[in-house]
Amino acid sequence: MTALAANVLTIAPPAEAVPAWSREDPDVERLVRAAVAGDRDAFGDLITRHERVVFRTALAALGRKEDAEDAAQEAFLIAWQKLAGFRHGATFRTWLLTIVWRKALDKRRSRGSWWNRQQAPTEFDDVDPVDAVAATEPDPERRAVSSDLGRRVRVEIAGLSPKLRDALVLAASGEHSYADIAELLGIPVGTVKWRVSEARRILGARLES
Repeated sequence: MTALAANVLTIAPPAEAVPAWSREDPDVERLVRAAVAGDRDAFGDLITRHERVVFRTALAALGRKEDAEDAAQEAFLIAWQKLAGFRHGATFRTWLLTIVWRKALDKRRSRGSWWNRQQAPTEFDDVDPVDAVAATEPDPERRAVSSDLGRRVRVEIAGLSPKLRDALVLAASGEHSYADIAELLGIPVGTVKWRVSEARRILGARLES
């Protein structure tokens, strides 16, 4: 069971400064330069390239499809407004994901305040950390067991502390390296690895009990 748990998981921009490039993909660099100059189509191409990872990053923080979609849209708008400020050594992807992560955390804090006064639904209703290992054969009993296990894993993930849960779900999304996660969370890579390992250990112990 431990091994299973381990698998879970229109505003015109100012056109002033041109960012400094370091590790940027040449095609992305070209699109960002064009977008900074006011090319909306180029920014649309950037959205297309990054919408999946932006959505999945927001989903890791929020656990609900609708909230993640809202956070992603707001992040793209903020990125368009602040594009001229992108001049540091980070890649556009890292810069964009930092924006969406902060926006998602703001939304999570706001939603949490509301939940304190209401009956909170189960988090991560849209996250299925065991979908990759669901049964493929048409066996109703096996499918029922897999579905029940998926629900248990989701409940246990929601019960982790936010620090452990964030690191685990970001890692389990398959979209981020440990270095990416460290950048998003503002912590050392070693701390990311520890949090993911500890989250998996706790999940494994709870699912085996």
